Amino acid sequence: MTGALSIPMREWGFDYDVQLHCWDNGLAGFRTFNHQSNEQLEGGLGLGLDLVTQSEAGRAWLATIPQHLLKITQPFAEHQYQMLWLAANCEPALQILLSRPVLLLLICEQCSVDNQQALEFCLLGQRQILTALGYHSSKAALKFIDKLTLTYEREADLLHVKRQLDVRFEHFSRFKHYQQINLTALSVDHMYPFFTGTPLGLDLAFNQQQRRSKLMAYLNDTLHLGVALGVFDPLQRVSQLPSIEDLRQLHDRWVLERNEISVVNARPQNADIAYPQLLTANSQIMAISRYDELVAEGLEQGHCIAIYHQSIANGHYCAFKMAKPERMTIGIKITKTQPLMCEIDQIRGASNAMPSEQAREIVYQWFEQTKAQLKQRKAG
Repeated sequence: MTGALSIPMREWGFDYDVQLHCWDNGLAGFRTFNHQSNEQLEGGLGLGLDLVTQSEAGRAWLATIPQHLLKITQPFAEHQYQMLWLAANCEPALQILLSRPVLLLLICEQCSVDNQQALEFCLLGQRQILTALGYHSSKAALKFIDKLTLTYEREADLLHVKRQLDVRFEHFSRFKHYQQINLTALSVDHMYPFFTGTPLGLDLAFNQQQRRSKLMAYLNDTLHLGVALGVFDPLQRVSQLPSIEDLRQLHDRWVLERNEISVVNARPQNADIAYPQLLTANSQIMAISRYDELVAEGLEQGHCIAIYHQSIANGHYCAFKMAKPERMTIGIKITKTQPLMCEIDQIRGASNAMPSEQAREIVYQWFEQTKAQLKQRKAG
């Protein structure tokens, strides 16, 4: 077989090698055995063609294939060779590859070891192909396929598509108002189908400022908060929100409500005892002197300063609040009690926001003055 590319499959544990003809010869494939007999490949390779790029002969063979077809089939490594073989030997298959490659992928997935059956599928109309493969075959199903912007780099991509086209459910119809359909839209629909087609669902799918995993975690946390608070049908409540920003506001409000409930249910026995006053406050930076003040600070600022209650009561931590130039909570760690030594542990605004340089400088100046006063008292 002059001019054929040889792929050493024995290196991967097979008992044969593979020879592939170039594009102009229809990408014909054969198994070659030690006794030199040849056996025609009935289907695909099951391997991506990137494995041949390591040799000059492999790169030359790839160069015979139209590069735009290589690019289209590259995400479908397991079925890439068979998709290209069909396109090289069947004009309708080539047109399917150019117009709706995922349809050719579905054919190859079902006929991975039977090229002749795959060819028979390719000769059908595209709606007939979907019917023959067992999927929904309406015009709306084809429109759904055309809207997909998936990369198919993950196995989940194709699984989502197949689930949407399932003839029993017709889930794809929920996306009829979408201009495009990406992986996030499909993932949200899989986990929370109530959101598909809603303003929040669209914002979750196409917001470019947030990572998909972070958005899904945030959404899950909000729903769990709603359940924990006993909100009636939190799924419906969240699905009616118009945007991610509204979701964030609802999440923060539910966090505050949960914290308030937790405070009532978990009030410590020493809650009414005043905290030790170890550091000097001033007109800008005021000491938090009791448990109720500490809790109020956490609720107002939307953070968890209240978890330091026991450390503060035991003299190992101090908490302060600053009103101007920014509203800040200050945490001071006591590293040694005799003599008293301390360090700034945190300076946080609402929802743990970072301080400005001006606010940070004011806190540091106050802290240095406080340490100087401690030294003077010790010297005196």
